[in-house]
Amino acid sequence: MNKDQIQFLVSGILFGFLVGYIIAYAVHQPVVVQQAAPVPAAGNMGMSQSAPAAGGEAGGGAPAGDAGGQGAGSERVMAQVFQEISALKAAIEKDPQDLSALLRLANMYHDARKFEEAVQYYKKALAIAPKDVNARTDMGICLYEMGMADDAIAQFRTSLSYDPEHWQTWLNLGIVSLSGKNDVKTASEAFAKVEAINPGFKDLPMLKEAIKKAAAGASRRAS
Repeated sequence: MNKDQIQFLVSGILFGFLVGYIIAYAVHQPVVVQQAAPVPAAGNMGMSQSAPAAGGEAGGGAPAGDAGGQGAGSERVMAQVFQEISALKAAIEKDPQDLSALLRLANMYHDARKFEEAVQYYKKALAIAPKDVNARTDMGICLYEMGMADDAIAQFRTSLSYDPEHWQTWLNLGIVSLSGKNDVKTASEAFAKVEAINPGFKDLPMLKEAIKKAAAGASRRAS
């Protein structure tokens, strides 16, 4: 489930909404999609291989604007999600040490914003593979979304102890430090690490602007 590059919530947003809705429906819970969120290292849009592309179904299908074709595509994807969830749970019941199944199910719950369920499976996976920094970082995101910023930061720090060059973890450490703790210093240091490790990261200007605004706000409050 590891990926060399992360996929952003702001990328293909309508496609992401569709996938998130379908996964959430499959686990029998409503979903609330938020655009302003930390960036998953592995979990985001975990159903991308089986979901239809924007404007039509996977592998061709109905043209854009064909509501009937889109509805059929959505039903087909939903059926696939149900089947995969059932298969993953069966695999884990048969072999509780099935790391691949644990991570896949954790990532699907992550994508559906069912964070408590995702954390349960991430914990089981990390008990088997504690150095999986993608899984640990994504679990940290879940903890943050559950209102546990300090626990999230602790997980990010643990990830970085295993891989100090994992820029996705630095990115999320900065985001959570800034938005969850109003810790401008830590966020600034974390974003500087992102720039040092991945200087081509396209959202660096946005991160720098966020730090600038946060620092200005802190200065005004202090005066």
